Amino acid sequence: MVDRSRGCIRLSQVKIMICPYCGNDEVSSRRKCERCGFDLEPVSRLIGRSNAFYNRGLRMAQVRNFSAAIPVLEKSLELNKYNSDARNLLGLIFYEIGDIVNALSCWLVSRHLMPEDNEADYFLEKVQRDTQELDSMNSAIKKYNLALSEARQHNFDLAIIQLKKALGINGKLIKAYQLLALIYIENGELVKAYRLINTGLKIDVGNTALLKYRADITGSIVKGQGGTEAEVAEIAQKEKEASLEAKFSYKEDRPSILPFVNLILGVILGIICAQWLIIPTVKKNVKQEYESNQTDYSAELASKSATISQLQKTVTNQEREIAKLEGMLGGDSSSVAVNVNSESYANFFEAWNIYRDVTSRSYTDDELINLAYKLWKIDAKEIAQEYASNILKSMRSEIYPLASEKVYNKGKNLFENGLYEDAVSWLTAASEMNPSSDKTFYYLGRSYQELGKYEEAIDRFKKVTEVVPNSTMKEQAAQRINECNAAKA
Repeated sequence: MVDRSRGCIRLSQVKIMICPYCGNDEVSSRRKCERCGFDLEPVSRLIGRSNAFYNRGLRMAQVRNFSAAIPVLEKSLELNKYNSDARNLLGLIFYEIGDIVNALSCWLVSRHLMPEDNEADYFLEKVQRDTQELDSMNSAIKKYNLALSEARQHNFDLAIIQLKKALGINGKLIKAYQLLALIYIENGELVKAYRLINTGLKIDVGNTALLKYRADITGSIVKGQGGTEAEVAEIAQKEKEASLEAKFSYKEDRPSILPFVNLILGVILGIICAQWLIIPTVKKNVKQEYESNQTDYSAELASKSATISQLQKTVTNQEREIAKLEGMLGGDSSSVAVNVNSESYANFFEAWNIYRDVTSRSYTDDELINLAYKLWKIDAKEIAQEYASNILKSMRSEIYPLASEKVYNKGKNLFENGLYEDAVSWLTAASEMNPSSDKTFYYLGRSYQELGKYEEAIDRFKKVTEVVPNSTMKEQAAQRINECNAAKA
């Protein structure tokens, strides 16, 4: 954990000025540069304004009003990019709300611009030492991204599961609070959303999104919506008391003995805890090692159960449509294949039977992968009947998002084992199931490259940056393109 008692918790003063014209960093006067004579008065004013914005942002951060502090600190950096105090404090704020990527970026840039006597070195060292916390934050962000993807597809049950897991790992991830509150509001669970929003506001008291959500739903809750009668009555009473407190907020200061009581209790507890410090630490390490080797079977089962429940919603109507289709084309699957003279219909009915079986029970990953692959192999152009075409689209829209990553993993394993022909087939399927996956196109290009099909490889490598312009594989893809062009020459 980063020690927030060091660095950035101080008012900023005008620091060493650097001449913007000649780069002289030994300026002793605030008016003119001794080396080139450049007028430094405007630069001095800019630095002063930058420090003023930093001080304002610091005061906001001290009362946990992070949403208001962030734009103020960014304004400070616009005026003086060398204000390391402002950049380090901005990194601390991002770290506090669970945005570890932006936090590390701020500290790295700060260290690059001010290599000497910079508190960013201390923060980076602390984060790098505590690899377990860094990994847990990274895991929480991955689960949030997965939940965001599920929410965009209206798979709210799966999204809620992933968001609860993310908050269980990192309880300060403010973006997870915002998304989970939105889902609760969408589902009409206003009381749950209200309580979650209040928890998030304890982390960032000025978060505009959470404040807006709470303002939007408070009226509906007071009217008796979004929860049980007891819950609604409890929240309505709290809102009434909060309104009265805001109206009559003056309280006379009175002497209190609580600080002295707390001090005595703290000394007593400190003496007791000092005697039992080693044993709890050993137990904690053993427990963490044990928990790291456990699989979260309950969460996995809940996720699959939610998926099955969602898939079963569409099965009944599709069964009726299949029955109509079989009646129109000959009465059973075998006669259909003969009557329409197309193997695609036979594959379609086979995939339908597997889909119906899979959605009626708990399925394995291999069953899901094989079903997705069978659906991909069906030529949609040969499915002329509207019933069948609609059902095929429906099955693909349900199965592809669940199976695309697993199909990609199988294709990648085939590539790593030297089975390039098979890898091309599976990775092509994965790229059509998830057209926005840069890694799928990269390994598909690598497979074509190993097979000597350089034109196809170049086309797939170009897709990497087309689907994800800022892909982490951008440089690797460019290097592979050069290799293919050299091999063709």
